[in-house]
Amino acid sequence: MDAFLGEQVTWVWFAAAFGTGLALNLTPCVYPMVPVTIAFFSGQGQGRIGYVVWLGVAYVAGISLMYAGLGTLAAQTGALFGSWLQHPAVLMGVAALIVALSLSMFGLYELQPPSWLTQRFGRATAGPLGAFIMGLTVGLIAAPCIGPFLLSLLLVVSQLANPWLGFSLLLMTGLGMGLPYIVLGVLAHRLARLPKAGKWLVWSKRVLGTILLAFSVYLIAIAVRQGRSDGGMEHSTVAWQPYSYAKLQQAFQANQPVLVDIYADWCLPCVEMDHVTFRHPDVAARLSSFVTLRVDATGGISREAQALLDQYDVFGVPTILLFDASGREHPELRIQGFLPPQRFLDRLAQITGIPER
Repeated sequence: MDAFLGEQVTWVWFAAAFGTGLALNLTPCVYPMVPVTIAFFSGQGQGRIGYVVWLGVAYVAGISLMYAGLGTLAAQTGALFGSWLQHPAVLMGVAALIVALSLSMFGLYELQPPSWLTQRFGRATAGPLGAFIMGLTVGLIAAPCIGPFLLSLLLVVSQLANPWLGFSLLLMTGLGMGLPYIVLGVLAHRLARLPKAGKWLVWSKRVLGTILLAFSVYLIAIAVRQGRSDGGMEHSTVAWQPYSYAKLQQAFQANQPVLVDIYADWCLPCVEMDHVTFRHPDVAARLSSFVTLRVDATGGISREAQALLDQYDVFGVPTILLFDASGREHPELRIQGFLPPQRFLDRLAQITGIPER
């Protein structure tokens, strides 16, 4: 799985994405739609539990595929997002937008979908197709409330620049948001009513608003750090050299192991690698025996560097290519995403322990 999704993936990521989806059901734009959706399921099911489940599955599929598609798009256009996010002013603007939207969670103003859109949602087409379409359009209905959260998720996914990861994380978000409807649809005949919106919903809004504010502070911190960025090379403990084909070939001819780091200032895992892994004294000492080349993709990629990326099928940042002394790259040791110092040292040991051909 890591080969597709990257080194930074753990069960915590998926649990957090699923939990986010669950929490979105408590927003004031989504929660009032729960009874409407359950009534749609139970009304068509007419006591047939299997059919209710089938409608619920179609509904969840619509939600999940919509979010997964957005996640994939965000990850595939990560370089485009990144070229924007390299500017501190853009990050500040995004943070300000999230702050403005989060204020609605604290009751400063109300965001509600248009009434005609809500009414149209309640008159969905019958059958599984109608349930699927309802799932696809739920993001539009709930956009005033879930928009800030979705924007935050897409920003994070775009930084990872991994389409499989973007698809999987947003798919889990959709599953978290949609699965409760299957359970509630099956149990609808046993439920007298759902809990009314009251103080508990107000407090849930405040909790979600606090999360949004925390994320905006995080973006501001990144913007401040980028404003002082030197490209990750001048003050590094690693003796980086700008990548060139000539330097790579020169290292191969000298029978030296090579590390090529595809990096960008706007890439969060790249910065984390610089601040944590590459600054570790054992890592710096071990890399002294490597030729360390860096492709800086912050403001775009040169044709020479793009040729390298095409040759080795590199699709996102960060990606670290490891070549043994014979000049052979080992895809099984390739690093995508953040890797802590000890695991990184293990990869280096495997490269230096591989005999020359």
